[in-house]
Amino acid sequence: MKLRSILLSALALLAVSCVYPFEAETQDGSGTLVIEGDILIGEISEVKLSYTAPIPGGVTEPVYASRVWVEDNSGGVYEGSQSYTMFDRFQVDTRDADPAKEYRLHVMVRGSREYVSSWAPVNTAPVIDSLSFIKDPEKSRLNIALSMHSKAGSYFKWSYVEDWEYRAKYYASVKYVPPTYYNSWSIGEIVPMNYPENTYWCYKHDVSSEILTFSTEKQTDDRFVDLEFHKIPRNDDRISYIYRIKVNLEPLSKDAYAYWDNLKVNSEYNGNLFAPTPSELVGNIRCVEDPDELVMGYISVAQRTSKTLYVYSEQHGFYKDSEHYEDPVTIGTGEWSSYLKKGFLPYQCVIPGDYSQTVWAPDRCVDCRKRGGTRTPPDDWPTNH
Repeated sequence: MKLRSILLSALALLAVSCVYPFEAETQDGSGTLVIEGDILIGEISEVKLSYTAPIPGGVTEPVYASRVWVEDNSGGVYEGSQSYTMFDRFQVDTRDADPAKEYRLHVMVRGSREYVSSWAPVNTAPVIDSLSFIKDPEKSRLNIALSMHSKAGSYFKWSYVEDWEYRAKYYASVKYVPPTYYNSWSIGEIVPMNYPENTYWCYKHDVSSEILTFSTEKQTDDRFVDLEFHKIPRNDDRISYIYRIKVNLEPLSKDAYAYWDNLKVNSEYNGNLFAPTPSELVGNIRCVEDPDELVMGYISVAQRTSKTLYVYSEQHGFYKDSEHYEDPVTIGTGEWSSYLKKGFLPYQCVIPGDYSQTVWAPDRCVDCRKRGGTRTPPDDWPTNH
């Protein structure tokens, strides 16, 4: 059912707030411990640890934990492992955890202080009925919409991961090779660009940096239809060729929802997610040795559900490139260096095989990496160039 009243209620309840380092101070100047993440039954649980900045405007500091683990109420232990590349990140394999049990998180910092979350039952996963896109010509954007229902709760949090493929304006069949150190007198050369080297197709990846929550508490049933939660401008590279979004929907307890909603309110009024009154933002984590120590974060225990949507430009026919590009120019060998300094690159010969006259265009038009992407596609991407 597509009820306008339901959609408007959903949009009114949608809470969006950006995550920023907060700046609460402690007496020893080391900052407040922040523990982020949830215990996800049936998945790999991820935990991030940091200290708040001790001074306004400072950056968060990593936490050197000696151990991170999850415990269930029958004595089972799930050991965590530290990331080799991001030392503030830990993973706990809870894929085989029993959803009928209760769980809590343990963090041991430097072997001397232990932090533990409250025992919590597993919040049962909701159902994502559909993930779709809706064209909005009036506002020149593509809206991503979610339909869902739940039989076990009224409070939810979601996140999303985006991947997309886009293209340069021109396909380059040639490239410029500048002179080497040992051949500095040379003007360089134009050579064919082999297909594996092409700079025409690129890929980007992004993860939502917002906290998105909503509630069905005031609905007659725990259901939403076509909740538009993500908007992409019509001229955005994301929808120029192939776009993919994966939505993760997680149920929350009423207390967890209140915690995140409180953060949202603080963010709106102060521009900083965890400011200004830490006493009002206390979650469900405590220090075993010092129960009065302030610890920031709320650890939920849940089964999460996910759904993926692919959007192809040929499917929606909605993308419109509005960027202004300088016209290509045809130049001879004596002008290669000057046009390279202007930010131009060659992409074809006027006469195939004759490198004395080549067509050059701004590098953004020739090399897709200039737009911040990479030539390496996701492992499971539907195309392989």
